[in-house]
Amino acid sequence: MDTETGWIEVFRSRARGPCEERALTLLAVGIQSAVLPGDNAFLLCVDPENAARALAEVARFQADNRPRPSPAPARLHGGALGSAAAYVLVLFVVAVASSRSLGRFDWVGAGILDGARLRSGDWWRAITALTLHADLAHLAANAGFGALFGGLAARVYGAGTGWLLVLIAATFANLANGAWMAKGQASLGASTAVFAALGALSVHRWPAATRLARAGLRGGSVVAALVLLALLGTGDAHTDILAHALGFASGALFALPLRLRSLPEGRLQRIAAALALGIVAVAWAAALVAG
Repeated sequence: MDTETGWIEVFRSRARGPCEERALTLLAVGIQSAVLPGDNAFLLCVDPENAARALAEVARFQADNRPRPSPAPARLHGGALGSAAAYVLVLFVVAVASSRSLGRFDWVGAGILDGARLRSGDWWRAITALTLHADLAHLAANAGFGALFGGLAARVYGAGTGWLLVLIAATFANLANGAWMAKGQASLGASTAVFAALGALSVHRWPAATRLARAGLRGGSVVAALVLLALLGTGDAHTDILAHALGFASGALFALPLRLRSLPEGRLQRIAAALALGIVAVAWAAALVAG
């Protein structure tokens, strides 16, 4: 449309900002323009000789800056509370059995992560050590934080697949830790699983309302998880920092294939949950037989 000044309108907007953005784009390619007030709008205008080029540049600008549709947020799963309660129950049952030497069996001696014994073939120690604790305070901390982070992992990955993921990641971390553990050194506790759950949460695709928020959250969740790792994963001389770091890294690594998938409910989750409990039961059965 021709304006009263003889310039050609190539874009209009109710706000001045969008016109000025496109004016900068035109200036970058050597096209002079002006933002003029119009009827209830601002007009971006150029001289007639550059009108065709300007229209093409404006169209290119709009195509390059068109809002991209955001992916559908990952579905949250049910059963997180019940699965977290089951986790706490397993820790409590093993704590009672080991404190009372149930069956006249040395539960700690048979299940603790001993590097030398692990390397000699006691594979189950990478799993059984996750259910053993030094004292009540150790048990309470791992039960509480494990229920929190593990429950969140169950919420986003599924009550079955989430806990199976945490167990596999924590077992892998214990295997790696035990592979170079010095003779006479030992480790126990569910904290490796706690940080595996935190690592799995750090790579989850959290939903966000805007493109800028999504860009921030891509790195923000990892940074936040690393801060929690630093705050909770380091302590006194008895803290196995390497186990915590390996658990976090393993949780993030094993969760990567699942982070963009929509995992089904129902039978698959029940099978995964049964498999996780079965792995722990088989590991303790192997420990009992060997002991």
